[in-house]
Amino acid sequence: MVEGILALAATLAALVGAGSLVQSALKEKRIHLWAWAGATGLEGLALVAIAIGCFAGFGGFTFRTMAVTGALLAPVCIAVGAIELCVKPLQARFAARLIAVSYSLVAVVILVFDPLKSGVLGDSVPDPGDVYGLLPGWLLTGAVVLVIVALAAAAVTTVVRSQKRDKEAYDLMVPSAVAVGAGLVNLVAVGYLPGLLKIVGLASAAGLVWFAAYRTTVTEDADDDEEAGDRRSGDRRESRRERRDLEEKEAEDEMAYEPPRSHRARPDTHGMMRPEPPQPPRHTGSRPLPPQPPLPPQPAVPQPAMPQHGAPTLHSTGPVVGDDWFAPPPPPPQPSRIMGPYGQMVVYTLLDGREQPFDRQVNQLIGQAVQAEPGILIFTCHEVEGAPTQRISYQLFRDREAFEEHQSQPYVHRFQAESRTHVLATNVIDLKLTGGSLPVLR
Repeated sequence: MVEGILALAATLAALVGAGSLVQSALKEKRIHLWAWAGATGLEGLALVAIAIGCFAGFGGFTFRTMAVTGALLAPVCIAVGAIELCVKPLQARFAARLIAVSYSLVAVVILVFDPLKSGVLGDSVPDPGDVYGLLPGWLLTGAVVLVIVALAAAAVTTVVRSQKRDKEAYDLMVPSAVAVGAGLVNLVAVGYLPGLLKIVGLASAAGLVWFAAYRTTVTEDADDDEEAGDRRSGDRRESRRERRDLEEKEAEDEMAYEPPRSHRARPDTHGMMRPEPPQPPRHTGSRPLPPQPPLPPQPAVPQPAMPQHGAPTLHSTGPVVGDDWFAPPPPPPQPSRIMGPYGQMVVYTLLDGREQPFDRQVNQLIGQAVQAEPGILIFTCHEVEGAPTQRISYQLFRDREAFEEHQSQPYVHRFQAESRTHVLATNVIDLKLTGGSLPVLR
């Protein structure tokens, strides 16, 4: 009776933990969360079978449910989740999935249909090795070996990555260690512990799996908060820089106003050339100019006498010589070192499950670059339909100098360093505009 009540309480806790992990998996879309949610749910089913067996006696259905879910499928799911979390190469993770699925299918069929030993089942919680025959026992032993090897590989991979100063590996040290402990506790509890300790071991394994998954989600939320803080700090720096640039421009407008133009000659109503009065300085800034001293009065130009009837009329053929009348025209603006827009297209192949962190980093980069660099005409990042791990970034700059200035920015270097943990392969294509029309985007 005590074992049945304890099994029911542990079942409720395991199913609640499985539900919370399913919610996290739907939100984060990470494969290790789905695997660990399945492991927690399978351990809950094993505890349900144990509770029913403790109250009504163990039969073929309750025993097979406990053995298939608790002794086979739950440890395999824990190991697959650890591999998905800790191992970076896609080929290794795909091999782990293939081995786990194929081995589990074969083992489940044999464990369900293989005959049980007679006279062994009763009211106490049985061990799978005491009830099954030779072949199911070998399959369960093989599953134990595969799970231990996978958990050891995940742990060793995490340690090696941490020694290489991989920042992500430091965050995975605690979740991977807890997952390894959960898998070992699950194996020992189902296969070797007596009834009451078997229930406690399964419940402890479910709790450890939930805690490991929770640690991974907390780490990702902390990374998101850090990125948001960096983004807010960047916005404040941009605002201060824009305000400082505006003040400097206004100061330049106040000090470098256009001086009065030299006297130009213009013809009067009689065809004679008269000097044009000086114009006041122009002002383009937002602040008012300081008061200027009054201009000295201009001497009056004597008017020639009106010609008498029959006398020839004299006309001036040129203006009165001024200070800048014969000044050469300003030189034309020098062209850029490379004329025309310059672009670049980058094709990223992301690691499975790293899409959202990469999208957050690239969106942060685009926001900083567009605000700080006037030479950017287009900067976008696209997801390829039908290929969720493919991203295509398209960048178009006003000229090659704007592109080189973009490549030298610190936030570009930071993005290139931090996004390496999410990218499997990168293909860079340089572009030069040769035809078409370009709309004014700025």
